[in-house]
Amino acid sequence: MEKSDEVFKIRVKEASDKYLLIRPEETTDGVPVYHCYSEGISICQLRREPSGEWTQLWGGLSADSVGRIGGAIVDHML
Repeated sequence: MEKSDEVFKIRVKEASDKYLLIRPEETTDGVPVYHCYSEGISICQLRREPSGEWTQLWGGLSADSVGRIGGAIVDHML
């Protein structure tokens, strides 16, 4: 898929396949924050650190879920 700064959907495989809506937002330091929505409800905000690690700025997801969502975002951006 093409790189996009627009809202996009990703598919996250967990217990069942699930789609999340992702809204990237540019920040003053140039590293985007990704707002993640499930069924219209905001579930978290993620950011990819310069080290490549995904961190959760807001939300209550497990580290494993954050990594899976982050990986799906990276796959979309390729």
